[in-house]
Order: sequence, then structure tokens, then C-alpha cells
Amino acid sequence: MGASASKIKFRESLASLTTRDVSPTDTDFWDELWKIPSSSEEVFELLTPANARKLRDDRFENLATLFTQATAQLCQIVETPYTIYFDQALNCVRVLTRVLPFLLEKGDLGERDRNVEVLCWGEQDDENDATTAAGETTLAGETAATGGSRTTI
Repeated sequence: MGASASKIKFRESLASLTTRDVSPTDTDFWDELWKIPSSSEEVFELLTPANARKLRDDRFENLATLFTQATAQLCQIVETPYTIYFDQALNCVRVLTRVLPFLLEKGDLGERDRNVEVLCWGEQDDENDATTAAGETTLAGETAATGGSRTTI
């Protein structure tokens, strides 16, 4: 895939995340996202602050899945450290580097964001399940957030 083709594909994937619900079990989508070659400049250019905030505020489930998928990818790459997966690891790190400040910024502004607390810190109401303040989203650790399956590389 050429540089401009990969940039277009990455832009389309990010647009999908901000405009529609993407299932955590849509392994084709998530696998493709991590395999799109992208530089740090492209990630920061295409995943704008406005898009990151929109993702956080309007499509938190997609952001949660993005977060857990990237983390799962990195854990899997640590378990199987083959050089063919290193570009995927870089993509995961680049995306996490871009979205984490926006994921955490409400807390810096003095606002409590229950979704972020559950996602990042695991502060759950009971041992197996946590619901958001609105009661609409359930996150029960990495396995539930990724649809019960780990993304394969």
C-alpha cells in the first residue's frame, strides 16, 4: 500500500470510529487499523484534537475498544516479539500517544469521568462488572471490551 493510499485508509478508519458504532468483535476492522502503515505525523495530523474529543464524548465505546485493542495488541506483541509485528506495535503506541491526553483531560479539568476511571484504572462498582454513570455502557475488563476475543496479528 502506497503512502497516500495508507493515509486515505487510515483517515477512513478514523472517520468510521467517530461517525458510527464499530463493534469490538469486528476483527476485520481492528486488524486492518493496526496494519495500516502510518507515521507519527500522520496519526497526529489525521487524529485531530477535535476528533479525539468527539470520539471521547460521542463514541466512548469506540474509544474504549480502540484503547483496549491497542493495549491487547501490545501485550500480544510482547508475548510473541517477531519483527514482522513491530510496525503494528508502533501504530498502537502512536495512536495511544495521541488519544490518551484527550481521554484523561476531563480529570485534569476537575470533572470526574466515570468511563475513563473504569477503562483506565479499573475502578468498578463490583468485581466483575462496571456501568457508566448513564448506565448505558458495561465494561468488564479487557475481554468484554474486546468482545471476548483477542485480536490476532
